[in-house]
Amino acid sequence: MTAHYFIATLKPIPEYHSSENSYPFLNGEAYKESLPLTLPYVYELGGEDIEFITFLDSIMDIGDVVELYIFEEGRHGYSLSHNYPEEARTINLFKKTYKDQYGEYQLDSKKWKEELSRRTIASKRSVTTFVKY
Repeated sequence: MTAHYFIATLKPIPEYHSSENSYPFLNGEAYKESLPLTLPYVYELGGEDIEFITFLDSIMDIGDVVELYIFEEGRHGYSLSHNYPEEARTINLFKKTYKDQYGEYQLDSKKWKEELSRRTIASKRSVTTFVKY
C-alpha cells in the first residue's frame, strides 16, 4: 500500500515552478483524474505536522483556499481511498478554527499550530479544506 498526500490550489505555487525548487513536493497532475479535488493546480505534498501547516500558512494569502486529500493505492494501483463529504474538515488559518462533522473548535491563538498538528487533518475518507479569510 502506498499513501500519497495531495494538495490542490487556486493558483500555482511559485516556489514549485522556480528552477531552484528545493521544496519536497511534486506535480500531482498524473493523479488528478482519480482525486476528488476541485481546484486546478495539484501537487503531491502534505502531511499533518507543524512544518506542513507552517508551509501552508506561508503560501496562502487572505482569500486563498487549499484542499488536502490522502490517496492510498493498493495492489495494481487500485484506490483504497473513498470520498465521504460528510466527514470533510475545514480549517481556517486566519481565524484559527477547526471544523469537522462534530462541530467547530477555536484553536489557541498562540499554540494553534501545535494544537492543529495533534488533530486529524488529512484523511483518505474526505477532503480537508484550508481557508484563509
